[in-house]
Amino acid sequence: MGVFGLALCSVGLGVALMVRARLGVAPNDVMNTGVAHRLGWGVGTASWLTSGIAIVLGWLLGRPPRAATVVGGLLVGLAINGAVAALPAPDLIVARSAMLLFGLTFVWIGITGIVSADIGVGPIELVMLGIMDRGISVRVARWGLELTLLTVGVVLGGALGAGTALFALGAGPVLAFTLPRATARLGTDLRRPT
Repeated sequence: MGVFGLALCSVGLGVALMVRARLGVAPNDVMNTGVAHRLGWGVGTASWLTSGIAIVLGWLLGRPPRAATVVGGLLVGLAINGAVAALPAPDLIVARSAMLLFGLTFVWIGITGIVSADIGVGPIELVMLGIMDRGISVRVARWGLELTLLTVGVVLGGALGAGTALFALGAGPVLAFTLPRATARLGTDLRRPT
């Protein structure tokens, strides 16, 4: 449970760093920032709506959520709102770029920890695993999800930028590298029959 808790904090902090950097957020958060902007909500609060939709989709793909998936989605939203409120929003591009890079790193570490702990993956990762169960590679599954989320987020007016491209292009290869190593280290097995 320790890995899972740290991973949730890592994701929340990473998203908040990217939001405050104002250089673009992950595709899922382009959608969350778009929803937040349209409805006047915090980004973390908007993530609860998108998490709920992803949980339903994952379930339809044969990956029913565990309690930790639901609780994790709620806690990440709280962490995002809290960290966004606490972090500065610097003007210097050097500081903003550093925040973006740290944000990307924290989000990818968090996703790896959440998925590899096999306690209950994040809502988006639940959908990713459901797609992978149908023989689609992690890279293609993740890229497909990122593109879908990005498209919806752009339509809603979300925070698009260089960070969005870095996340979208990097998530598949990074997770393809980190997930097998992390699951081997933790002794978990993510393969499930369809």
